[in-house]
Amino acid sequence: MTIAIIVAFEKNRGIGKDGRIVWDFPSDRAYYKTMTLGNFVIFGRKTFEEFGKPLPGRVNIVVSTTKNFEGENLYTVQSLKEAIELAERINSGREKALTANENNLPVQKPPFRPQILLPQPQIFLCGGQKIYSEGIPLAETIYTTQIEAAYPCDAFFPQLPESAFTESEHSSILENGVKLNFITYTKE
Repeated sequence: MTIAIIVAFEKNRGIGKDGRIVWDFPSDRAYYKTMTLGNFVIFGRKTFEEFGKPLPGRVNIVVSTTKNFEGENLYTVQSLKEAIELAERINSGREKALTANENNLPVQKPPFRPQILLPQPQIFLCGGQKIYSEGIPLAETIYTTQIEAAYPCDAFFPQLPESAFTESEHSSILENGVKLNFITYTKE
């Protein structure tokens, strides 16, 4: 399976403040939904808590060492590596119990492959800052919404390594007086 990143950031590369997204653009939300439906989405705990519930039509995997989230198409693991391995196991339809972990979070067992998945799903890394930092070297594609406005932020999307990615698609819209650039980068 391919690994992709999807992110919206403002002109200073900010992605949020106090664990919250500080802007609301319906076109960006629609883009996010269109891109991630039928795929795996991996979040850090704070990002998942911002959504408040699993995103429907996707397999949700939360990376957390402090909390456990369970539900239909919702799993918790302790590292990005474990999250990717779990997505690959679920996609293959192999059932294999996760090993017990050091924080005594309950062991979870992935289901057979859910029907909501596309025939060839992607793994989308959806934030926050730590997941993005760890995920950039693993990603083959990065889907960005670059917002041409400044917002107060305390979490940021890292700079991409020089010459590691090239711009492969670009479109722009004006929404509520703010220009949004939808830019896709592909690993060279």
